[in-house]
Amino acid sequence: MTGALAGYSILFVFAVILIGISALINKNNRLNQVDELLTAGRGIPFGFIAASVFVAWVWAGSLMGAGEAGIWYGVSGGFNYAWGAALPFLLFIPIALRIRTLMPKSTTFIEFIRERFGTRLANTFLVFGICLVLYVCVMQAVGIAYAFEYTFGLNFKITAFLASMLFASFIAIAGLRGSIYNSVFQFFVILLVVFITVPFIVKELGLAHIFESLKIISTDTAHPEHNPDALIFFNTAGLRYGLSAVVIAMGQVLLSQSYYSTAASAKSTKSLFWAYLIGTVVAWMPIPIIFGNVIGGGFYSLGLTSEEVAVNSGAAPYIFQLVLGDFGAVAFVILILMTGLTTGGNGLAGLQAMFTLDLYKRYIRKNATESQQTRFGRMIILLAGVVIGAAATLLDGVSLLMIDIFSGILFAAPAASLILGLWLKRLNSKVAFASIAIGLISGLSAFVMIQDEDLNWFVGNMLSLFLPFVVILVSLPFTKHRFDYNVLRTYEPDHHLSGGGERV
Repeated sequence: MTGALAGYSILFVFAVILIGISALINKNNRLNQVDELLTAGRGIPFGFIAASVFVAWVWAGSLMGAGEAGIWYGVSGGFNYAWGAALPFLLFIPIALRIRTLMPKSTTFIEFIRERFGTRLANTFLVFGICLVLYVCVMQAVGIAYAFEYTFGLNFKITAFLASMLFASFIAIAGLRGSIYNSVFQFFVILLVVFITVPFIVKELGLAHIFESLKIISTDTAHPEHNPDALIFFNTAGLRYGLSAVVIAMGQVLLSQSYYSTAASAKSTKSLFWAYLIGTVVAWMPIPIIFGNVIGGGFYSLGLTSEEVAVNSGAAPYIFQLVLGDFGAVAFVILILMTGLTTGGNGLAGLQAMFTLDLYKRYIRKNATESQQTRFGRMIILLAGVVIGAAATLLDGVSLLMIDIFSGILFAAPAASLILGLWLKRLNSKVAFASIAIGLISGLSAFVMIQDEDLNWFVGNMLSLFLPFVVILVSLPFTKHRFDYNVLRTYEPDHHLSGGGERV
């Protein structure tokens, strides 16, 4: 096994590269201005946005979690992970375009919620948004720590904390621009590693051998990993997971300020549309499909069982090292490190915007200058890195996929009021708030009360997402409220906009 020194060396080398890039950005841009720090000056071209969106959505879970889905659900696992997670992004595109049209000078989606529904609901969304980003970043730190622990034997807690502080550091230094520019570097590293290692793994394992192994576990009832649906592409359990993935990703996309910040940074509406479409649906979807089948199939073709790997999330690094040796170990760790750092950094860039504009400027120091706001934005991200690192150290041995599934219940409930609030003028704040509470309580209640562990998470996720839509739509005929969307177009932020706010 490659030694711990190699693992720490990899962390150190990439830390120097990424922080170095951020330092150059900080030196060459006016990051003491709020709009420069939080939206990169609203002039980022198509290619940079597409690369940033792609790598931000390639989570450690897209690799390790998709591999785990392949183990659980066979050939359908990776596909269901992919379409389930991609669908909310297709929905996010018109949402981002709508907000850009209605409020061209806005930065955070919390600003829209405040102007549309009032302070109480805005604060509710702020809490959800902050918690979501912290959760996402913890997931990335855990994924990175798993990879280094399984491959190099590094201490899980130390690695998780170091990873958290690394992506917090380059966002504190360079803000959203640091996230986007680092993403371009990480984009090429990720693609290089994937296109070199995966073909080698498939060649070593053999497609025929993978198929025969899946056939055995689907037909041999005495097999310890028996799964009769392993070779059924449209099996019920897999499709159920795909639907759950929609719910999980819905909250992760719609409540993540980072995607709104990246959308605000786009040079034009046209570039925003194509960057998000290509970056997510075209470029991202093949990744979980590949890993779901290669890792899921490889797990069984190598004769592994869940007893041999502490958690199924560890299957991916185990297979990379077992099949490709030290080269595979290093390659996989670099892959997970890049995906985790980009997603974590992207999330913290969004958190920086919410803390700076929606918390500090509005509630803590209302007369703060732009320099004071940006200083606070940098410091709070470093503090967030400490919190994320501390939380990640507590999750050693926990399945990434199960964490992901449960998160859907927690974060899907607000989606309905955000989506429908963009188009339905009859929707008022009381109904919106009630829909969130009903969806969240119903989802959690189903998860706790249903004894069937194969069903409780699914019902909980479905209720959390879809019940709020029902509540809102049923209430509309009884509301007298009519919101005037024209007032949003006159919205003026308290800080100077680099791009002037008028973008096409």
